[in-house]
Amino acid sequence: MEKNTQPKWVQDTCRIFGLDHLERIVSYSRKNWPEDVAHVMRVADAACENSFLFDFPWDMEQTNQPMIFEDKIDWSFIPRGDREFLWQFNRHRFLLCLAEAYQMTKDEKYAKNYVRLLADWIDHAKPGENIGLGPWRTLETGIRPETWLRTVPLVLESDMVDAIFLQKVYDCLKKHQNRLLTNFDDHKYISNWGVLESEGLFLLSLVLPDSKEVLQTALTRLCKAAAIQVLPDGMQWEQSPMYHNEVYHGYLAVLFYGRRAGILMPDIICKTVENMAYVNYKWMKPDHTQFAQGDSDTTDLRDQISAGALILKDEMLKSGGYENLDFDNIWLFGDDGRCIYETLGAQEPDFLSLELPFGGNYYFRSGWDENANLLHFHCGDTGGGHGHADKLHFDLVICGEDLLVDSGRYTYVDGSERFRFKEAGAHNVTLVDGRGFAPCDTSWIYQKLCTCVKQEFYDGSLAGYVEGSHLGYWEDSVIVNKKIIWIKPDIYIICDNYLSHGSHLYENHLHFSGHGTVEDLAGDLHFTGDEMEAYVQFVTPQTGEIRHTWQSFHYNEKHQNQTYVGTVQTNDSFHQITVINGSKKGKTSKVQVKNINLRLSGYERDLDRSQAEGLQIISGQKEYVLFLCHQEVMTPTDILCWENCRGYGKTVLFDRSMEKDEIIAGEILSW
Repeated sequence: MEKNTQPKWVQDTCRIFGLDHLERIVSYSRKNWPEDVAHVMRVADAACENSFLFDFPWDMEQTNQPMIFEDKIDWSFIPRGDREFLWQFNRHRFLLCLAEAYQMTKDEKYAKNYVRLLADWIDHAKPGENIGLGPWRTLETGIRPETWLRTVPLVLESDMVDAIFLQKVYDCLKKHQNRLLTNFDDHKYISNWGVLESEGLFLLSLVLPDSKEVLQTALTRLCKAAAIQVLPDGMQWEQSPMYHNEVYHGYLAVLFYGRRAGILMPDIICKTVENMAYVNYKWMKPDHTQFAQGDSDTTDLRDQISAGALILKDEMLKSGGYENLDFDNIWLFGDDGRCIYETLGAQEPDFLSLELPFGGNYYFRSGWDENANLLHFHCGDTGGGHGHADKLHFDLVICGEDLLVDSGRYTYVDGSERFRFKEAGAHNVTLVDGRGFAPCDTSWIYQKLCTCVKQEFYDGSLAGYVEGSHLGYWEDSVIVNKKIIWIKPDIYIICDNYLSHGSHLYENHLHFSGHGTVEDLAGDLHFTGDEMEAYVQFVTPQTGEIRHTWQSFHYNEKHQNQTYVGTVQTNDSFHQITVINGSKKGKTSKVQVKNINLRLSGYERDLDRSQAEGLQIISGQKEYVLFLCHQEVMTPTDILCWENCRGYGKTVLFDRSMEKDEIIAGEILSW
């Protein structure tokens, strides 16, 4: 269709959403990202044959088997009882592939099938009796506009795109705008739905006529949602990196296209994009992926960080993204974006170990290289339906490889598998009396919620310290507390305390990565990964077994892993200590750990270990002594003692490697 005959809304769509220098984008993509080009072409070719598979990294609900429609497409099809397929299908990611394939090949079959599929959807994807469960669910209604508006300029030069088709698209976009405008209520200010729907409404209002007031409504909703659901530390409240990034992309797209349309964007939108981008950097694993926390896949974060670096022109963010702008982002920001990205330097971040205190997520990191160690500890709110029963769960990465993991999400289908992946037993936590602390009622609702008590976080010179409690077993007269001490760079002490009355059975669950094997070494554990090995020592005696369990990297994907379950039956209050160390395969050995008795200065009697105890840890030439107080034992004039170590505090660490005789003071980790 000739440019001078284009309707005004199409001209505005090309101005705001179109890409210049497409030949450069195609050349750059083929040269730098051939695997992505092949992936897009594969999806586009399949779509031409009515075959659909959702396997892009940020597809919210991936599939592993193609769905083929032999004749008429059923846009409301639900395979195997999983309605998530219907919704992922109706987000239309395949249209972007068809449009990109058309530009990369100039083959008219891609434009022809783009027009065929979109027109068929407009004609046949009806709301149905329950509009909230079908193709016109408001979430998908909010997601589609970005895809449609980005792709129309890419296929516009094709003879397949005529005035009749464009009018059909226009009429349907107006329908989207009206549905999004009239179906918003207060609960969406706290939901990722509210952001994604308001993003769609905002983008539509940039190009559809008579939309000035609607655009302002969308912007107002987005500003309020940012203030309500994005925490002051930058994390979206749902305790899921996956949905954090869905919301982050929504704000980033609004900021980018709003600026291109010449709109002065509110400061809260700009700051939200910046804060959320930095959270991605802060919780990124050494292999560049996100933790499978809550309903999340283990997706590479570099494209998200690169997008933030580009739009904010932030050199520190760039150091966490790709060296060269990635495939998805060059098709989003265009060749001009590539030029901006290339001019940015890469500045190493000024943070390492840190806390996201509002969400209750804590990170101990040894460095920024791909062989670094990283521990994540969670002591925060559940996070709604996408949050899991993971209070006091911790993940551990050693030498860039997963050691202890979250089991993932696998499915949203209501039933036993959904519950198994979501409940406490799928996490590195302790179960009391054989049951979890937050059982599921449905796929999205818990029978009861568990309150966390956030405590101290400290990152010192010798070590890091974090502590938290939860009240999930309060009705059974049990309070669960966990302390984690990280002796830099590669020794971890886990101290679980249970304040209780009566007899209880404690089950300590440790889920190991499926990319390795676990063996029992006379009651302790040895894990062997690809290039890493680690040892887990149980200072407190327990009866344990290694079970075959399941781990999920992506929706609809699961693979076997191994889980250790250690059990102790005891009366009244109890604590157990676990020591973990690891390094490169063949270059590490189990650290020597010895329980030691502590006493107070001026007293000859040792303290009972239910009150306080110490650990002597020897690793090669290094000797550490750790004082642990399980309850308050000191008066204002008392000092804890062992050999030449003197300290005052709830948790104190000494480096005794160089001095065995003269009195030494330790580093106070917790007061």
